[in-house]
Amino acid sequence: MTDRRDDVEFIKERLSEDPTEDFLEQIAATVVDQMADSFPELSRKSRPMDEVLNEFREKKLEEVSSTGQYRRKLNYLQTYLEDEIDIDSTDNLTSEDVERYNKWRKYESLSRDKPLADTTLRDDMYLFREFIQYLIEHRMAPVRFEKCVEIPEIDYAGGEGVDEKKLDPEIAKAALDFLRKYEYADIEHVSMELMCQSGPRKAGLIGRDVPDFDYEERVLQYETDETTPLKNDESSEREITLYGDVPEIIQDYLKDQRPPVTDEEGREPLLTKGDGRMSPSTLQKIAYKWTRPCMVGLDCPHDRDPEDCEAAQKNNSAYKCPSSRAPHHIRTGYITDQKNRGVSADGIDQRCDVSPRVQKLHYDQPNDSEERERFEDEFRNADDDPNSGFNHN
Repeated sequence: MTDRRDDVEFIKERLSEDPTEDFLEQIAATVVDQMADSFPELSRKSRPMDEVLNEFREKKLEEVSSTGQYRRKLNYLQTYLEDEIDIDSTDNLTSEDVERYNKWRKYESLSRDKPLADTTLRDDMYLFREFIQYLIEHRMAPVRFEKCVEIPEIDYAGGEGVDEKKLDPEIAKAALDFLRKYEYADIEHVSMELMCQSGPRKAGLIGRDVPDFDYEERVLQYETDETTPLKNDESSEREITLYGDVPEIIQDYLKDQRPPVTDEEGREPLLTKGDGRMSPSTLQKIAYKWTRPCMVGLDCPHDRDPEDCEAAQKNNSAYKCPSSRAPHHIRTGYITDQKNRGVSADGIDQRCDVSPRVQKLHYDQPNDSEERERFEDEFRNADDDPNSGFNHN
């Protein structure tokens, strides 16, 4: 009894000293464990891990558009739980198992020697934390497990996590020239025109409907919707002006080539191949297909023979071409090119829905020559100042 009384006094003393959150959590967990017999609703459930994984998989894949990417991430999670640490029941999962996932995923899950990039690991750990939260929510794991999930911090300001790929303006011009000549106003041509001449996000572009295009005003409107939301919801809503021949190309597509279809909500998607709204993966394939230099009349910069190159011969393998680019890289190339041409950060924010800070961190990727040329006029004007002692012409 003396030991128990001492324990009580110790806890009372700790509670009076502004206790840490960890200490309170330990007490709460102990109380719940002790009261489980009297209050069954507080007890943790024990369920087969494979059943829980399948439930979580179905739930997650219903929420996301890029199901292929998430299937791979979920497969790693399943491999870890079922094969690596051999967990057959949720009550067998320990805090050490949760803590170890970070290290396993980064260093042990791949066949290559090079560890997983922190940017990729960060996304996987967010998904792992969602799974742990799912267990906690359904009383299959203690709350403290969530704190065992370590998510790496990315120093974006220091250049970490920045995808430096972008579409070269020369390839963009060649692609549009080729499409205007040989594939005029078909769905792939229109998709490339809009990607190359306005730099939209993939989801934002495929969410546009026919009424969003105003031929007379030469405008494309971006409005958010529950089924096709914009990244920043109402803050992303805007109108963009379409320049040059783009309005005529879209109008010709609508008159002559767009199939008269609606999506599951009865809306008329602007971009469609006839089977409802275009999927993100289809837009991705279009981008890869038409950014291969050899596909649009340019020489291969990689000294490959197109007759023997799988990336050149098969559209489904276009992503294997070192020069091919995804919609995100087209967006980066567009924004960089506009900055090189002197467009302001605020102007790009209005057109592309990306703040000046994020432009600098992720999208504006000039090479050394482009960066030098941006400031040449400023220094040239300064050189013309006759009152400067440092400038003598």
